[in-house]
Amino acid sequence: MGVRVGAAAVGARRAAVTTLLMNLASIVERADEGILPAVYMFIGRSLDASLSQLGTLTLCRALVQALSSPFSGILGDRYDRSYVVAAGCLIWGVMTASIGLSRSLGQAMVSCAVNGFGLALVIPCVSSMIADYHPPETRGNAFGMMSLTASLGGMAGSFFATNIGGMRPMGIEGWRFAFHLVAAISVLTAALVYKHAVDPRHLNHHPSVHSGQHAAVTAPAGSDVEAPQARTSGKPAHASRDQVWQDVKSVLRIRSFQLIVLQASTTGIVGSIPWVAMTWFTAWLQLLGFSDLQAAGLMATFSFGCALGGLLGGTLGDRLVRRLPSSPNGRILTNQLSVLLGLPLSFLLLKGLPMAASMDAYRALYGAVLFVFGLSISWCGCNNSALMAELVPEQQRSSIFAFDRSFEGAIGAMGAPLVGLTAERLFGFHGALATSGGSGPVRENVTALSSALLVCMVVPWIFCLLSFTALHWTHARDRKRALQRGGEGAQEVKVEAVQLLEAAPIRKRVETASSRSLTAL
Repeated sequence: MGVRVGAAAVGARRAAVTTLLMNLASIVERADEGILPAVYMFIGRSLDASLSQLGTLTLCRALVQALSSPFSGILGDRYDRSYVVAAGCLIWGVMTASIGLSRSLGQAMVSCAVNGFGLALVIPCVSSMIADYHPPETRGNAFGMMSLTASLGGMAGSFFATNIGGMRPMGIEGWRFAFHLVAAISVLTAALVYKHAVDPRHLNHHPSVHSGQHAAVTAPAGSDVEAPQARTSGKPAHASRDQVWQDVKSVLRIRSFQLIVLQASTTGIVGSIPWVAMTWFTAWLQLLGFSDLQAAGLMATFSFGCALGGLLGGTLGDRLVRRLPSSPNGRILTNQLSVLLGLPLSFLLLKGLPMAASMDAYRALYGAVLFVFGLSISWCGCNNSALMAELVPEQQRSSIFAFDRSFEGAIGAMGAPLVGLTAERLFGFHGALATSGGSGPVRENVTALSSALLVCMVVPWIFCLLSFTALHWTHARDRKRALQRGGEGAQEVKVEAVQLLEAAPIRKRVETASSRSLTAL
């Protein structure tokens, strides 16, 4: 396995640091995504925005993020992915601060759109690097851990933003302060990733890993070890546009990729619609009559359930893969079970729990249901990533993660405004967002928003089940073809990585000799 040898060339300590930083980037990315829907109520007041207009802010960001993701994949397959991730963190950090400075809905939309471009650069490269650092039998757990940490980041961001949104720290509107703080953390993350993360495909870019690589190897007189040539990417950096298009077509022709994206069209193209729709949960809880602090706590409970669910789903998928080593059905069955659990729990949460003028007595009940709901519906993402990592050669992983992100995000981006339009046009939501429950028009708005959320979650998930069913018949064949296509390229990576490992002792001896010579002088 070439990738594992390449990871060994990095060294255990730097590999651990890189994995930690990739998880940090995903944490901050999820926090950045989470603060906008967490402060819908406060942005609506400040910028005088309606329900559907607030959803359009998320649409602008998510649509640009989706359409830009293929660009991220192409960059990640040809350049140092740690630099691409650092650039993405920097761009989204600057534009997050710009959102906090917006004085009109139009300004906020433009800032959200450019913010989406920064976000698009990060996750495909992060997912690709996580796949490179872990073998197939543990990738589910690795992606589950990334899902866990990312969900914790989203939970922390949403909790903080919802609580501070109605305050005025240092004379600044609370929701603006939240954006500025996350922007500062994003820029710091960019600096850390740029300085310390290592792409195993680009070891020559990191002197601290293989400093003086060529000089050190060629210095010993009469050495019989040939200097290894640094592998700069799976394809040359100057790859022609025709070759780029060939890579794109090779990804799009994979039938299992089409099905995974379709369910990501149903859990991504259509299937990410429920997750985008759930960004309205904070506003829905506030409309029910929960205070800002209570709504933030309930959303934190839901996010914590999602975080544990991602890890649980990845672990279950790994165990089933070990029990069925020649079949991908273990991960697919795990995903189907997750969707099946989500359907009745959606009805229970949105239509089966009590509503009253005072919701204090039901806080624990809502919290318990939200936790179980989050724990049950979050198994698919990590297993989808593990399934897709098996479909293409290692050098194309950034592209396939990027195209998955693009296709599912482009349609999933409609989830937020779709909920608003469905609530307003089909179920009678009217007026602006209110801050408390009660009877009359406000209670009618709660019912309308609940119904819209239910429709935008249940219908896509039904399509998810159908897509996962078809995946049972296609994935094994597509995986075998991918292994055949990638065998030659993987062998090249392995040879180069082994050369790096074999050359390391010689470099060490040369460095030691040079150090002694300098000391003697």
